[in-house]
Amino acid sequence: MPDEAKAKVGVIGLGVYGALHARTYAAMDGAELTGVCDLRPDRSRDMAAELGCNGYTDVQQMLATCDLDAVSIALPDHLHADAAITAARAGKHVLVEKPLATTVDECLQVIAAAEESGVFLMTDFSQRWSPVMQLARKAVTEGDLGDVQLGYYRANDTIYVPTKMLSWGAQSTVAWFLASHCLDNLMWLFDARDAYAGGAGDCIRRVRTVARQSVLAARGLATPDFYLTTLEWESGMVTTLENCWILPESSPSVFDMKVQLIGSRGTFHIDGSHSGVVEQWAEKTSYLDPFAYLEVFGEPVGFATSSIRHFVSSVAKGVPPSVDGFDGLAVTRLILAMEKSIAVQAPVDIRNNPFRP
Repeated sequence: MPDEAKAKVGVIGLGVYGALHARTYAAMDGAELTGVCDLRPDRSRDMAAELGCNGYTDVQQMLATCDLDAVSIALPDHLHADAAITAARAGKHVLVEKPLATTVDECLQVIAAAEESGVFLMTDFSQRWSPVMQLARKAVTEGDLGDVQLGYYRANDTIYVPTKMLSWGAQSTVAWFLASHCLDNLMWLFDARDAYAGGAGDCIRRVRTVARQSVLAARGLATPDFYLTTLEWESGMVTTLENCWILPESSPSVFDMKVQLIGSRGTFHIDGSHSGVVEQWAEKTSYLDPFAYLEVFGEPVGFATSSIRHFVSSVAKGVPPSVDGFDGLAVTRLILAMEKSIAVQAPVDIRNNPFRP
């Protein structure tokens, strides 16, 4: 693609995250939003009118008739694979919201479709672009903490998310929605992909998870309220994940995130939701996140948009993105190991490299 050319992009799925993708592309100098697609005609029509692009209700029609170099896929979790495979086979570079897919076979099919078509495939683990996660990565890789012995990672949502924000909450879990980010961040922080391949870093060797259903089930959603997961690493490090979907709506932040890493020479602590950087008191007290997403003079900024910009830059430069389909595959395998641990009520060993086909 010539340096001056803009990447022509489309968005499939126009819920909360799809709308974010569409508005980010529309505001970018290096991208041209040429099409949006959603099964709901009103969503497609309204977004197309707002952003000045073509609107579709059929993915096949958009891929066949719209001028596109690449697409974002922001559908419900269980629909990612079919759309990604279809787009890749149509010769489009593909950015898929996490998770890449909810089965190993589907992940492998998506990866194969991209490889066979010679297009880029990126899993949108946007939290890698968070400034606080970048600082954590720096502390770990530069040895400031020494050998990390213990880690704690909390990523919780209020009950608003599965019951109101997501129309498909009953078809997903907080593991797919939030633990996916936690797992990817931890493996990235400790270079697990290299470690599994025999290089430097650390890798997960055992997973133990418990989960319970009660609060959401009483509201008609057959999905766990929470997951508690212990990860044992090759080095001896142990990390604990806490992921729940039942914080009260009265919580000052929809998303509650905490991270603590304890090493032989230091500790690192992140308070992503009660940091006190931005607080608002009105009819409801709110702790606002200035890092994830906000609009500055009408332009979307924040790490939720930075990963999208990285994808566009990759397409424009012809350079593979830093996060690919194999990162998505590894996270899917680990979440399935969590589910297996729940089913057998015992730890599950990770015997093989989860990044490999």
